[in-house]
Amino acid sequence: MNLRHLTIFKTVCEEGSITGAAKALSMTQPAISHAINELEESVGSPLFDRVSRRVMINENGKFYLSKVIPLLELYQDLENYSGSLHLQAPLRVGSCVTLASYLLPNAVSRFALTNPDIQLKVTVDNSGEIINKLLRNELDLALVEGVVSDDQLEKIPFSSYPMAVICSPNHPFANRAAQPVSLDRLIEEPLLLRETGCTIRDTFDCALALNNLSAEPLWTSTNSDVILQAARENIGIGVVPRIFADESIKKGDIFEIEVKDMEISCMNHVVFHKDKFQTESFQAFINLVLFD
Repeated sequence: MNLRHLTIFKTVCEEGSITGAAKALSMTQPAISHAINELEESVGSPLFDRVSRRVMINENGKFYLSKVIPLLELYQDLENYSGSLHLQAPLRVGSCVTLASYLLPNAVSRFALTNPDIQLKVTVDNSGEIINKLLRNELDLALVEGVVSDDQLEKIPFSSYPMAVICSPNHPFANRAAQPVSLDRLIEEPLLLRETGCTIRDTFDCALALNNLSAEPLWTSTNSDVILQAARENIGIGVVPRIFADESIKKGDIFEIEVKDMEISCMNHVVFHKDKFQTESFQAFINLVLFD
């Protein structure tokens, strides 16, 4: 039994005769009869009654037809998707928290305007977890900041952002007549930092390690805005992407500290598995991020 047998059986039922089915399928009558006989032998029961050289569907045939019709309709649906299945599947996009805060929403919005039929499923997490999801094929591509070291992944840099060390205008560092603060003096202050595993935190920790220093923060947070608000309230010294602090610095609500011998920034990458099949929507999203 195969799809050919089922298609012939359904057509005989619809046409009401071997002759009609042969005409509809552009086959010979003996070929139709032979296929029906093979199907009945496979099923183990006659599906038609032969009366006066005519075939009439019996109760077994009616029951069998009720199963065959949805099966053939499903097969037809699959055939209709052939060649365009990649347009139906959602594109799974990941992003680290920082890029999701200021870059991803606009990228998703612009993508939807030019690709209205493509569904985007977005996952936001820290960079380490996003990388793990790519390696487990739980994401198709991702926007990640910082160093991506796994050789299984393709990394395409597309932008970077500097980080700012900030404090309240009421903090003593804001009244040093723009004198740079040394790193060893900086870490004596209560520090407000992102969580371990976050690229912003890792980049700051690496800058300290290059000077044989380390930090034990007073606060850790997964949200840069929380750190910004805490610094504004003079709870401690924060480290955040400058893009989050620019407006507050311009207003005078936050003071940016110049740190001696330390300029830190994060490079942003589009990341995906080297073996990933690249659909049209996959390439369209990457091009939008890289070139728009």
